[in-house]
Amino acid sequence: MTATLERSTPDPRTGPPALDVRGVSKVFGSGTDAVVALDGVDLSVAPGEFVCLLGASGCGKSTLLNLVAGLDRPTSGTVETSAARPAVMFQEAALLPWLDAGRNVELPLRLAGIGRSARRERAHELLALVRLEGQADKRPHELSGGMRQRVALARALAAATGLGEGGTTRHEPGVLLMDEPFGALDAITRDVLQAELLRVWEATGTTVLFVTHDVRESVRLAERVVLLSSRPGRVVREWATASDSDPEELHGDITGELREVISAHAR
Repeated sequence: MTATLERSTPDPRTGPPALDVRGVSKVFGSGTDAVVALDGVDLSVAPGEFVCLLGASGCGKSTLLNLVAGLDRPTSGTVETSAARPAVMFQEAALLPWLDAGRNVELPLRLAGIGRSARRERAHELLALVRLEGQADKRPHELSGGMRQRVALARALAAATGLGEGGTTRHEPGVLLMDEPFGALDAITRDVLQAELLRVWEATGTTVLFVTHDVRESVRLAERVVLLSSRPGRVVREWATASDSDPEELHGDITGELREVISAHAR
C-alpha cells in the first residue's frame, strides 16, 4: 500500500502560462492510412504548476508531450512555452554509459556553452538536490535503477535551468516534461521517487507536465489531473487535487471516468 504524500499549499500564480496548447491536432500519415492522434486539445499550465496528463495507452499522451517539447509539430493549432527548450525525462534514464553521473548531469550545460567550473558546480548542486551527494564519480552501471533515474532527473533539471548573462547558469524555474519516468521501477522504488520528485518540485518551483496511465500516481503527485479520451485524444475532464480533498474518493471518481472513456472507445 502506498503512503500518502504531503504537499504544501502553493502560492497564487500570476503571469502568462508556462505551457499553452491551443486547438492542437496531430495526424500521422495521409489519406485512408491517416491516424488522428490528437484532436483539438486545449491545455494551459501555470508557472510552477504540477499537472498530470492521464489516459489509456495509445490515447496520445506521449504525442502531446513530444509536441510541447518541440520534438514534433502539430498538424494544426499552436503550442507555446515559457522555456526556449523544455527539458524531457523519459521512462528509461538514457544516461551515457561512458560518462560518470556528474558529467551526465553536466551534459546539457556543456551543450549550452556553460564553462567547465560553473557546470561542474551546478551538477554537484543538482545531484545533492536529488540526494546523490558523493555519487558524481559513479558510472551508470554502478548505480541502481532508482539512482539512475535520480541522475536523469538532475540532468533534466540542468537542462531546464537555461542560461543567464554571459553564459552563466540561471537558477530560474524551468519546464520539465516527464513521460512515465517511474513506470519501469519496482513499487517501493517508485514510491520513494514520487516523494523525491515532489520534494524537488517544491524546492525548485519547476513547472511539471507528467504523463501517466496510473490513476493513483496522478492523484498522489499532481495539483491537477487532466484526462484524455482514447484515440483521438481530446481533453475529457480535469480535477484539482486540493490538499483537503479525499484521495480515495478522487481516485474512484477518476477511475470511473477513465473506465467510461475506455469502454466508449471499445464500443
